[in-house]
Amino acid sequence: MAIYPIPDTLESIYHGTDRALAAIKDGQLIDFIYMTDVLKGCDDPDTEQHITDARLAPTIDHLRSIGELSIGMVSCWEFTEL
Repeated sequence: MAIYPIPDTLESIYHGTDRALAAIKDGQLIDFIYMTDVLKGCDDPDTEQHITDARLAPTIDHLRSIGELSIGMVSCWEFTEL
């Protein structure tokens, strides 16, 4: 399990604790997107159940285009891989 600090460049995205998908490159968090921001109406997404949801496909494609896709939890200004 790896933990990445959320850089200042992503400050506007951060809004507390929740599951997220992220792009990691060269040991740094490049971008992340809360799963609940994409899966509208899903208050507590089960990562394994929802990772195949078609609504996540564009997000996954975007994150893979800029780094290695990672699934985890955002909390306390950190992204923790699950």
